[in-house]
Amino acid sequence: MAPSYKFSVVQLATEEDRGERLNVGVVIFNEDRLDIRVGRRLEKVRAISAAIDPDDVQRALEGMSTLDQKLRDGGAEFSDRLKFLSKLGPLTLSKFGVFEAEGASSYETRVAAILKALVDAEPAPLRSKEKRSKLLTQMKRIFRDEKVLAKRHEDLSSHRIVSQYEVAEGLTADLVLKNGAYHVVETVDASGDESTFRKAVSEIGVAALVLERARMKFGEGTSARLVYEASASLERVAMPSLEAAAHQGAELVNWASVADRSKFVHHLASLATPVETKRKRGDRQHRTGPSFI
Repeated sequence: MAPSYKFSVVQLATEEDRGERLNVGVVIFNEDRLDIRVGRRLEKVRAISAAIDPDDVQRALEGMSTLDQKLRDGGAEFSDRLKFLSKLGPLTLSKFGVFEAEGASSYETRVAAILKALVDAEPAPLRSKEKRSKLLTQMKRIFRDEKVLAKRHEDLSSHRIVSQYEVAEGLTADLVLKNGAYHVVETVDASGDESTFRKAVSEIGVAALVLERARMKFGEGTSARLVYEASASLERVAMPSLEAAAHQGAELVNWASVADRSKFVHHLASLATPVETKRKRGDRQHRTGPSFI
């Protein structure tokens, strides 16, 4: 059995009243050391505050390993070390995730996938472009047939499923429903051959970023789902990225699974308010009589 490793995403947090967070690195808990991986685009921290220096963030991240080693040398237990590192100034650690890796090469591949999906996701263009995929088109058709897809002039107050909803500048969620809580859905269509692997991994990373920004916008109670369709070969190689998105709180829905698809469609449709349909004249005339339908 391949060795397993616990990891956490390092997040830069603002004051509690603002509640904004950015993923800036990953910590892997090895038996003899703390493996710190810093994000490649730390300049994004300026999105939280222009007063934050990316170089200071990098030094704080790199210093976590030294601090942990001092705690080890002082005889601190793992729980005490974790408690100390989990709230280091504005840096916090997410809940644990776990991955398995056999050998150094596999270890580096898995860590790189986690970083790419959760920390170094490709930035979306400033102008939101409507996603066009067979998967999303099929989903919208199903919800339209269920009469729960919002019309073009309707917004979230309709309590129907709104498509292409902007959650941040340049970041658009595929589907959003407000019904007491917020339900945000991102889709990744990777049903092609293995030549689309890089595109699929990139889309998973962007989807994870959209879902994270949606939680920042709507609150921690937001229900986030990542619906994907992939060939068997692509699903295997993209699974580390999918698992990393799940670690961030996204529920994975395999569209190719009849059970997953049926459960997802039924649940989301049941939460939405259907479009009212006009009664036919004949229905009004016989509304008190028996139904033969």
